[in-house]
Amino acid sequence: MEFMSPNTVAQLAFIVGIVLFALLHWRTQPTLPLPPGPPAEFLLGHARVIPKENTAAAYARWSREYNSDVIHVNSLGRSIVVLNSVEAAKDVLEKKGANFCDRPRFTLLEVNTNVRQWHNLQITEARRTVRNMIRSPSSWGTSLRRLAVAIVLQVSYGTEVPRDNDPYIQIANDAMYATGNGGAPANSIVDLVPLARYLPDCIVRDWSLQFARQWRWAIQKLHDVPFAAAQAEDELTLVLGKDGCCDNTSLAHQLLRQYRSNEANGREQEWSLDDIKGAAGAVFIAGADTTWATCVIFILNMVLHPEIQEKARSQLDSVIGPDRLPNFSDRASLPYIEHIVQEIYRWSPLAPLGIPHKSLRDDVYKGMFIPKGTTVVYANAHAMAHDERIYRAPHDFNPDRYEPVINGGAGEPFPVGNFGFGRRPFLGYRVCVGRFLADNSVWIMVATMLATLRFRKKTGPDGRPIEPRVQFTNGGTCHPEHFDCVIDPRSYEASVLVGADDDDEFSIPANRNS
Repeated sequence: MEFMSPNTVAQLAFIVGIVLFALLHWRTQPTLPLPPGPPAEFLLGHARVIPKENTAAAYARWSREYNSDVIHVNSLGRSIVVLNSVEAAKDVLEKKGANFCDRPRFTLLEVNTNVRQWHNLQITEARRTVRNMIRSPSSWGTSLRRLAVAIVLQVSYGTEVPRDNDPYIQIANDAMYATGNGGAPANSIVDLVPLARYLPDCIVRDWSLQFARQWRWAIQKLHDVPFAAAQAEDELTLVLGKDGCCDNTSLAHQLLRQYRSNEANGREQEWSLDDIKGAAGAVFIAGADTTWATCVIFILNMVLHPEIQEKARSQLDSVIGPDRLPNFSDRASLPYIEHIVQEIYRWSPLAPLGIPHKSLRDDVYKGMFIPKGTTVVYANAHAMAHDERIYRAPHDFNPDRYEPVINGGAGEPFPVGNFGFGRRPFLGYRVCVGRFLADNSVWIMVATMLATLRFRKKTGPDGRPIEPRVQFTNGGTCHPEHFDCVIDPRSYEASVLVGADDDDEFSIPANRNS
């Protein structure tokens, strides 16, 4: 008599558990209809229908197919609701925000005026980055990574990153790879069956779970290393008798200072040390990831559309002139640069499905039932940004689409949803807390690059231009895949403005008004 191997027995037990789990979570049909969606299989629901790649595009396609801004799918008994229009996202996640869990609130980065203190830092890093790109054009990707890491590391931990080969760059690179290649959020077996995270790979043969296990160290290192450095600096100030990092305005130092004050005065702690580490780490990875990827998308489209470069430079020359570089006080006077930035956000949202929400109780939207405990409520930023009812030829990169009607343009609206949705009564909005910081970093970098650099296609051995690949990774955030291009200084004068010919350390030129 032959016996099954232990692995086979374990796999069968897991499958039986999945079936029981699905049966326990399979809801009876409610009085009101669920949002429409594709046909489901018994027990499995849509588990084999939901694609592992380009999930947001599939949800958008189903939205058009079933003529509904809200769609519903069910995976192993877990409900997933996807909101595919700005109207639906605002109605559900903002007007009914108290019913949908969202992320913790960190006021430090929520208010636009709060991030003005970082304007000079952003100007400095943008100009340093352009200088490095002129000096080493083939390493432009590394220079952009340093830019993104340098800004958010200062904001999160008060740590400087002056060189492209700084160890923190590799820490951020590893973490960005982990978040950008692990599959769509809330779409893995662990999200549907949490118990699966505790089972070995031989039982749960799920690629996304295996990837998460292999790259868990990268996310952990990103949280641990800079936070340990911030704690060490904080403790050193105590030993030296100072009032604990009083001149450091980073998120981690401010929260550590408050934590220590509460501890000294016997007050209840609002955050644990793990909370502080998590908050600073979240700002670090989100800010570094999105700023870098957005700048890469900008370069990709400038290579593909040289006419957009020229139009932008024409406006820069007329508003700023050749003797200085752009700063934040110029933003309102450079509408075409603003249109380019907004089109970057719209053309390829970095988090196509945003951050998942969860319903706390049964709800109804336009006669459609959203069950209590709906595991995932997505705001599909990809669908909103490519809504043909709002944007003409949405797959084209076209900054002119935002030109006001009064000026002869289409007057299409700036994209909404790239930084999330959601609010709770009396607590304010709970969208991406670093949205103003990230937007400012992107704008100043785009404006500085347009003022100083030219982007063009690389020439192949046959003398013909090489077309860049328009391809993106699949994960919680979507990064552009590597592409070849040529980056040159716009002029000798532009090189001088950013100090590309200087041998000394970079410093902000005199015209640094923010």
